[in-house]
Amino acid sequence: MEYVFSDAVKEVLGKRGLKEDDIKAVIDYAEGSNDKITNGASNLAKKEIGDLTVYAVYAVDGGNAVVESGYAHKMKVLDIVLDSEDAEGWTYAKNGAQVRKGHANLTYMGATRSGPALVEPTSGEAWFEEYLAASALAAAEGLFEAKRA
Repeated sequence: MEYVFSDAVKEVLGKRGLKEDDIKAVIDYAEGSNDKITNGASNLAKKEIGDLTVYAVYAVDGGNAVVESGYAHKMKVLDIVLDSEDAEGWTYAKNGAQVRKGHANLTYMGATRSGPALVEPTSGEAWFEEYLAASALAAAEGLFEAKRA
């Protein structure tokens, strides 16, 4: 598979401290295992790499993975809490189940918090959307790290 990164995506990844190779690893894992959620042509996949959970947002066009974005967080998911609403067309590719809106309990540096997530109750999987991971989760991680320092 070939990977397509626009200059804008490369810039965002650089600002977030992510490597193109990390995003490629996430996509390779997702495509090989079918462990991703899909909404039409859009794919959202995640993979733990070191102490990060790295996400890739991408579309597959022929033999190309067109990368739309990438982001990461350090928090670990403890469990999920399901809400009753569906997640607007997202499906877990691994089992075909409808992804729902929910919350996930997260832990980092001994602190536990809850945050909104896309969840699949049968598998217990949760995915955090970019707006949350790149802002609120990143800010919380920074605060926890500052308290520890």
